[in-house]
Order: sequence, then C-alpha cells, then structure tokens
Amino acid sequence: MAQAPGDLILEPDEKILVATRPLFLWEPLILLDVLLGIAALYFSGAAASGDISNAMAQTLSIACLIVAAVLLAWLVIRWIPWSRRWYVLTDRRVIARWGVLNRTQAALLLDRIQDASLTRPFPLSLIRDFGVLHLESAGENSQERISSGMQNLSMTQATAFYRTLTDAQTKG
Repeated sequence: MAQAPGDLILEPDEKILVATRPLFLWEPLILLDVLLGIAALYFSGAAASGDISNAMAQTLSIACLIVAAVLLAWLVIRWIPWSRRWYVLTDRRVIARWGVLNRTQAALLLDRIQDASLTRPFPLSLIRDFGVLHLESAGENSQERISSGMQNLSMTQATAFYRTLTDAQTKG
C-alpha cells in the first residue's frame, strides 16, 4: 500500500495504488537559508578579527540574517499548503485532496475518465519525475469536476502515476 494522507476518505475495500504530491523544491532553499546564516556568522567573525570594518560587517551580518529570516518565513508559508495537497490513485478513482483549515477532497471515477495524457515539461521533468496529468471526464458533471481542480494535476512521480492509471483503466 502506498503512503497517503491518513485522513483520506476511501470507500470500503478500496486500495491505494499510487499517492503523490505536487513539486516543491524546498531543499535548495533550506540550503540557501543555511548558507545565509553561515555568511552572517562569517561577517560577525570578520569584524572581530579586523578583516573588514566593524560597521560594514555588522551591516552585512544583519542583512544576511534578515534575508534568511524572510526566506525561512516564506518557506514555512509555502510548505504548509503543499504538505496538505495529495493526488491519490486507487483501484476505483483518482482523488485530489487539498486544504489546511478547509479540507477539500475531489474524486473522479476511473470509469468516467475518457482521456488521460501526461506532459513532462523540460527541465522540471528531470526533477523527481515531475509532470502534468491532463484528465478529460465523461458524464453530465464533467465541467463541474474540471472546475474543481481535477483537470490538470501537476505532480511528482508522474510517469508511475500515469502508468498505474492506464493499467487500472484497462484491467477494469
């Protein structure tokens, strides 16, 4: 069973095949934040050793700390909604779930999917197998489903999600 959010609403005997998230490159930003902190420490030490003037070192140190704090705050603000967004493929449907305080879950039955195509934009496709899954649905509520966020799913592990989706559609 694939890793998926614990509060996902599933039908009885429904099995999760693939669970993934959108792409969020937080690792390089954390590294940049750490480097800014190191630079602030370096400028503090440079002033103490007399390499550069004390006023300039304090200004550079404070500037690095401010930029690091703003970047860290931005990362936390962006990470919270990202951590709550999931795309889950079960043996019966495709589920999109998002929201921090107001949680939303939209589902599209596999039987209703008329067309699924995968776009892998370069160079993002090289990072964690990023891709955009385009879904076209059948039925009278297809426009409602498309407007609720189920038309274009930007996700990591897109190739595995697409392959598993097409396998699930052909077996059922």
